[in-house]
Amino acid sequence: MKTIQRYLLFFLIISHFLGAQELPPIQNFDPVTYQAGNQNWMITQDKSGYIYTANNQGLLEYNGSHWNLYKTPNESIMRSVHVRDDLIFTGCYRDFGYWSRNNKGLLEYTSIVKKSNIELGEDEEFWSIQSAGNQILFQSLSHIYVYNIETGGIKPIVSDEVIHKFFKTGNNYYFQVLNKGLYQLENGASVLKYPSTAIGTIGFVQLFTQNNTLQAITSQGEILQLEDGQITNKTSIAINEGLAVYDAILLKNGSIALGTIANGLMVISPQGELLYQINQALGLLNNTCLSIFEDSKEHLWIGLDKGVCTIQPNSGVSVFNDYKGVLGTVHTAFKLEDNLYVGTNQGLFIKKGNDNFKFVQGTQGQVWNLDFLDGVLFCNHNIGLFVVDEDKVTPISISTGFWKTLKIKENTYLSGSYKGLYLLERKESGFESTPIKGFSISSKAIAIDADDTVFINHEYKGVYKITLNDALTTALSVEKIETLPKGIGSDIISFKGDIIYSKRGSVHVKKRTDSNFRPNAKLSKIVEDINYTSASLVEENGLLWMFNQNNIFQIDTEDINGSFSIKEIPFQYNFRREKIGYENIHHIGNDDYLLGTSFGYLSLNTENTSDEYYKPVITSVVTRDNNSEKYRSLINGIDFNNNIGTISIRYTVPTFNILDQVEYSYKLQDESWSTWSTNASTQLKNLSFGDYTFKLKSRINGAVLEDTASFNFTIQRPGYLSNTAIVIYVLLTIVLVGLLNGFYIWYFKRKKNAALQKQQQELELKNLENEKRIVELRNSKLRGDIELRNKELAVATMAMIKKNETLNELKSQLSKLPEATETKSLRNLVDKNLNSKQDWITFEEAFNNADKDFFKKIKERHPNLTSGDLRLCVYLRLNLSSKEIAPLLNISPRSVEIKRYRLRKKLGLDRDISLSGYIVDI
Repeated sequence: MKTIQRYLLFFLIISHFLGAQELPPIQNFDPVTYQAGNQNWMITQDKSGYIYTANNQGLLEYNGSHWNLYKTPNESIMRSVHVRDDLIFTGCYRDFGYWSRNNKGLLEYTSIVKKSNIELGEDEEFWSIQSAGNQILFQSLSHIYVYNIETGGIKPIVSDEVIHKFFKTGNNYYFQVLNKGLYQLENGASVLKYPSTAIGTIGFVQLFTQNNTLQAITSQGEILQLEDGQITNKTSIAINEGLAVYDAILLKNGSIALGTIANGLMVISPQGELLYQINQALGLLNNTCLSIFEDSKEHLWIGLDKGVCTIQPNSGVSVFNDYKGVLGTVHTAFKLEDNLYVGTNQGLFIKKGNDNFKFVQGTQGQVWNLDFLDGVLFCNHNIGLFVVDEDKVTPISISTGFWKTLKIKENTYLSGSYKGLYLLERKESGFESTPIKGFSISSKAIAIDADDTVFINHEYKGVYKITLNDALTTALSVEKIETLPKGIGSDIISFKGDIIYSKRGSVHVKKRTDSNFRPNAKLSKIVEDINYTSASLVEENGLLWMFNQNNIFQIDTEDINGSFSIKEIPFQYNFRREKIGYENIHHIGNDDYLLGTSFGYLSLNTENTSDEYYKPVITSVVTRDNNSEKYRSLINGIDFNNNIGTISIRYTVPTFNILDQVEYSYKLQDESWSTWSTNASTQLKNLSFGDYTFKLKSRINGAVLEDTASFNFTIQRPGYLSNTAIVIYVLLTIVLVGLLNGFYIWYFKRKKNAALQKQQQELELKNLENEKRIVELRNSKLRGDIELRNKELAVATMAMIKKNETLNELKSQLSKLPEATETKSLRNLVDKNLNSKQDWITFEEAFNNADKDFFKKIKERHPNLTSGDLRLCVYLRLNLSSKEIAPLLNISPRSVEIKRYRLRKKLGLDRDISLSGYIVDI
């Protein structure tokens, strides 16, 4: 309760001071943005639409995308600027001249003073420039010079006067000299028309003709009517106490804009009534307005003591900014007769006629919706439901917070609350509210179809279909529609008999003749991810409204087929800045709508569409190499060196409408168009040599402009691909072909000879292989013969051994017999056969056949060997043991060992050398 009392006291205090204006859109450019000096003394525009400002540091150019500064040649403050045809005339300290655009898109300065060798006064500065036919007039504080564009001649027509201001009105030229009066230039001479004795000594800041009457705006904010050398009427501005006006202009709509020293911009009617005022507290960067200019689209440009500002009175949009934060975020609004109600996060406010907003007591807190049903204005509030009557409210229910109220039938309403649905009935005693049983989920978004079926959307839980009893007091059935995807920011609404459900990425519609929700491709495009802000649905003035990043959409149904017709209203979210998820729009008369925002509200005229003509322009081509920039010619067909680094192409569409979103797309040659981008420049890198065409198209708020821009250029061939290089390459190729041809002839000849030689070698090798095979066959045959002979030798040896063994055994047996002649003869016969030379001769012959070189080799090594020694060597070569050798020599094995010992000595063998091994190795 104490908290409510504190809120009440607070709002009682501030409700008396809550006042603000609906102002046109404002866009500020501070010195950091345009990268130049603070003060801007004069503003003008050329036929291309570019804006030029006389700045402290020089001439500022703004083409809608880029600011460019051209510094004053003598580094002084630029005071004046004036456009005539393709020339931009400027005046500064002790110099004046003109700027012309070269083929690179840059401005180049020509000093008329230096060109004409004019002697200027000490510290002379040029504060105003006017044109008259083919003549340009430059005004300083002491002179007016006339420059002839055709002849280049220049002469002073006013000298040695302390000129306060120089004016042009129609075809007439005036200048004011304080304490003397107002002079007019006639035929090159100065004529005093209004002496100071008649008009006073107050300085004029502007002179214009309105209704065929010469009028002046004074530095004190008075409107003087001048006629016949005197003041015939004086009008004071409604708020002029202590007012100091520095500049003023007559606007095309007949009103007057005043630039003040300390009060910002004031726009007044011809009768002196204040139409609106914009100062630093309401959006200007600074309260001191040094210059005012109205461009070709009736936009106002204000040169400030710190920065530049553009104001757009004819944009169809006005802004109510709650700079003090008293009003808060506007959730809802309603205009009832002359009263405008707005419901915010801080309460309900009423604005009666042109009065300031006043807080409605008892409504502190969140106001979600204002619903006007059957002549009653319901206020859905976070503490309850109220009926609004002028600047008072009457509670219906304060048991919970209420989101929205809908009419379900005559004098019967359905309200969505924090705790479900409430039935609201209108009776003679007033309104009665009853909670509907069977459904207690927060019901922020409600839709009712023709059968009184209720649909509730809950962002976290999904969509519910509720069937009520006839008395509307109980939910008979609650069905969750699983086919509809749930999502944050989703919404549901009933629109002309259809139920529409919207979420990020898709919109589903249940037609009155259908029982199911079906996706609608046309509406779904509005909530696509690329431009999505929220899926809120608002019905207002018989139309459905939706919102995304770039547009507001006005939707209606076609009478013939029930399809949706969509009108796009270009209005970017960055300017709207409404509270996401709580978008609201309210009809306030004719085609005017109020759009609640997080900083107040906007008034929007939906039929104020622009038919202005624009086309994209390529403003500059810059190459970058080794961290240096070089501007290039914009003439088509320019050539670039092959070693060029990066080509930067800058472009613009010279529109200054704050609400416009300009996007660009480009392509090079036959490539596909680039994606749309707000970036007003692109960089081309690593291009190979050849001819290129850069094509540019643009769109404003999604509408593609008919005109395109293009730039043709060529990347030169590298040195190694020049014509001379190509001729050299051809000659080298011919020489190389000749050399290669000779080489191939030599190579193939060599290869042929090599092949023949290889073939011959292969034949020779084959012959060698054949011969080798023959030799091998012969050797094989010889080995067979040797083996055969060895076998024969072995057989003979074994036979001899066997025979001798047998004879020795026989001899041994005979020795045991008694001596007898027969026994003796038999013994002699045995001895004869044991020492038979014929057996040795036969054996030797067989051994020579098997090993014919042995005797030759051993005799060569050891010529002193006897035949017995040779015989023992043969037996050892045959690898016979002493026991086997003994029968062959007819001696005992012991005698054989002795012979072996003697033979070793004859052969000179050491004891560690095997006798048998040595003989076998020979």
